[in-house]
Amino acid sequence: MVVLAFIMVAPLARSAGFSTPDGAALTVGYGDQVAIYGVAAHWNSLCACAILKDHGFDTRLVAQVAYWRGRQRPTEHESLWDASLTPMLRWAGPGTSGAQSFIEAGVGVRLLSATRINEERRFGSAFQFGEIGGLGISFGERRRYELGAYVQHVSNGSIKQPNSGLTYYGVVLRAPLP
Repeated sequence: MVVLAFIMVAPLARSAGFSTPDGAALTVGYGDQVAIYGVAAHWNSLCACAILKDHGFDTRLVAQVAYWRGRQRPTEHESLWDASLTPMLRWAGPGTSGAQSFIEAGVGVRLLSATRINEERRFGSAFQFGEIGGLGISFGERRRYELGAYVQHVSNGSIKQPNSGLTYYGVVLRAPLP
């Protein structure tokens, strides 16, 4: 299912001129007795909107695959996979020559490999929405690396019941691709 999601997304990214990602990331999160471990790719500056750039904003598209591991025991629903695609809006704050702060937020879509994790967490459908907000710092040569903290909520938006949803907190480390 995860592979199918990325096969569907790849042609869209290529047709929009995103054949090679600008960077990659590792993410780790935890919430509602679930640990989340992810790898992601991102494409920068999706929009050449002068009005956004004049005010310090930029856009980014993030594609991620994550493994969710439930911590509740005993359970028959220990884990699942999650594939997501999230457009992000970023604001870069004041910075120095070596570091700059940023704030980012996005709303995207997700596809889960199962609709249940742990005993009580039920999602109703494999299709989910994801809202994310975070802050962090860009650092290193030309501020190429990023370290951030975020909060994310995953839910199907009540399109199907049950809709337990999941909220988790995490950290992300991003680096440019050569």
